[in-house]
Amino acid sequence: MVKNVAVTTAAILFLFVMGGYGQEEVILPQTVGIFGEFYPVFQGNAPILVPDGRKKKIHPFYQYLELNAGSPKDGVFFNTFLRGREVLGGGDRTFDVYNAFFEFNNRARTFEIRLGRQLVMESTNLFLLDGGLVRISPIDGIRLVAYGGYQDRDSQPDPEEPLKSFSVFGFKLISDRLLGSIVSVGYELFDSDDFSPRHFLSFSFNRVLPFTRSADVYSRVEFDMGQENLSLFTLGVGFTPLSVLHLNLEYDTYEPDDDRNDFLQDAIFDLFSVSRLHEARFGVTYIPTSFLEVSSSYSFTSYDITEGVSTSGHILRLGFIWDLWRQLGLKAFQRFYFIDGRKDDRALGFNFLVSEEVLRGLNIHFAFAYAHFKKVTDQDGDAFSYITGVQYLLVRNLLLRSELEVNSNPDFKRDIRINLGINYYFSRNE
Repeated sequence: MVKNVAVTTAAILFLFVMGGYGQEEVILPQTVGIFGEFYPVFQGNAPILVPDGRKKKIHPFYQYLELNAGSPKDGVFFNTFLRGREVLGGGDRTFDVYNAFFEFNNRARTFEIRLGRQLVMESTNLFLLDGGLVRISPIDGIRLVAYGGYQDRDSQPDPEEPLKSFSVFGFKLISDRLLGSIVSVGYELFDSDDFSPRHFLSFSFNRVLPFTRSADVYSRVEFDMGQENLSLFTLGVGFTPLSVLHLNLEYDTYEPDDDRNDFLQDAIFDLFSVSRLHEARFGVTYIPTSFLEVSSSYSFTSYDITEGVSTSGHILRLGFIWDLWRQLGLKAFQRFYFIDGRKDDRALGFNFLVSEEVLRGLNIHFAFAYAHFKKVTDQDGDAFSYITGVQYLLVRNLLLRSELEVNSNPDFKRDIRINLGINYYFSRNE
C-alpha cells in the first residue's frame, strides 16, 4: 500500500489533535425560518509537493456557505453546504457541494424522506451520495431504513474524492424490542463500472448485560456474500465499576477494501496494512472531577505488510482534558502516543492545545504538536507544528479569526503560513 509521504507525515503528527474524518448529522431548524453561516478564509504561503517532486508555495482562498431553511410544523426542511476554492499561484479552482437536500417528515417523525446530495451514515462506511433516504417507523420500537444513490468521482469534493464512481443501494431493519437489545440487520449492494456488483449483509447488536446496570456488550458484523469473506467483525464490552471510571475491551478484524472506502478503524495501522488486520484494544476513561478527564488505551494488532507476510504492532495513547482554572476560563488538552509497528517502524508524539478568553469576546489559543518517526512514513525524522491564533467577536454574529502557523518536517524544513478568516452567522425566524 503506497501512501503520499507528506500526507502520511501530517496524519502521524495531527491524528490525535484533529480526530478522525467524519461529519455530524445536520441540525434541522426548530422554528420556522432560515439560519446558516458564511465563512471565508485565506491561507497564505502554504507549501505543496507537485507530482514531479518540486516544492511550490500556493495561497488558497476558501468560501464556505451553509444554509438551512424549514418549517417544523409542516415537516419541510432544506439544507445546503457549499465550498468555493480559489488558489492564487496554483490555478486550481474548485466548487464543491457537500450537502444539497430536501427533507420531509410527519409530525410524529414515523416517516422521513430525504432527497438530494447527502451524507449517508446508515452503512458501515460513510457515503456522500446523490440520491435518497427513507426512514419509516411502522410501530413503536421498529425502524426501517432504505437508501440509494450514485457517487460520481468527478463531482465529489476535493481532496476527498473517491478513486472511482459507484452506486450504493441498501436497507436496514432496526429494533429495540428483542430481549432488551438494540439489533439491526441490513443488506447493501455496491456497484461500479470497474468491477462486478458486490453484495453485503450486516448485523449489529448492543445490550446491557443481564443482572447489571453498568456494563454492556456490543458487536458489529459485515459479510461479503460474493467473496464469502468476513469483511468486518467487532466485539466489545464496556463497563463502569465506579461512577468516575469506565473500562472498554474490544476486538476488531477487518480487511481494507480498495473498491469501497477503507474502514479506517485505526488510522495508524491502516497506513501499514494491505490485507486482513486483527486488533485488540483496552481503554480506560477516568473522570475524577468535573474539570478533569483522563483517557488511556493500548492496542495490539496483527496485520499483513505484504500479501502473506504478517507482523504485529502496538499503540499506546494517553490523553487528558482539564479546566483547572474554571474561574479564568482556561482550558487545555494534551495527548501522548507511542507506536511500535513492524521491525523498524516506530513513532511517538505529543500534542497540546490551550485556549483562554482574555477579554469579553476575545479568545486566544495556542497549539503545539511534535512527532518523531522511524520509517513509518518511509522517512526518518522529526516533525513539529506551532499554531497561535486569535478569535474576536467584532459585532453580533460576526467573528474574526487569525492564526500564525509554523511547521517543520522532512519534506518542508521551514513552513510558515498565515490563516485569516471571518465567521458570519445569520438567522431569521418567525
